[in-house]
Amino acid sequence: MPLDSLRSAARRILGMIEDILRACEPPIDPQHLADLRKRLALAQSHFFAEQEQVLLVPLRGSGDPALAAIARCCVERDLDIRRMGLVHYQRWPLSKVVEDPAAYRAGLQNILRTMEGRVLYGEQTAYPALTRLISTPQQSADR
Repeated sequence: MPLDSLRSAARRILGMIEDILRACEPPIDPQHLADLRKRLALAQSHFFAEQEQVLLVPLRGSGDPALAAIARCCVERDLDIRRMGLVHYQRWPLSKVVEDPAAYRAGLQNILRTMEGRVLYGEQTAYPALTRLISTPQQSADR
């Protein structure tokens, strides 16, 4: 089921953030940290693209204003996470992470909590809405 793939991708992203948090414990290997950050960015890009096709397009195209609102909420939350990540990444070049890993981890923890909230919203609201949409028999056009 396509939602299983989204769920797995979201769990992998959370796991990657946790890997980065662990990699920020001294002594820090800057190259390893750079690789982890790059993999996280790629995983997020793939997640957002997959989510668009699997979740957002069907919710928006349902004709149901409540489902379209759920899709908008997902997008708004995702944009917030993207902005947070961009600001965090720009604020924390590798040299600064090595200088102050505790402050870097604190900022990353904030992103992790926000991402966990987004995943919870998906699990509690968006994914069940899509499941209901998919399982609802389509009305025929001539009725």
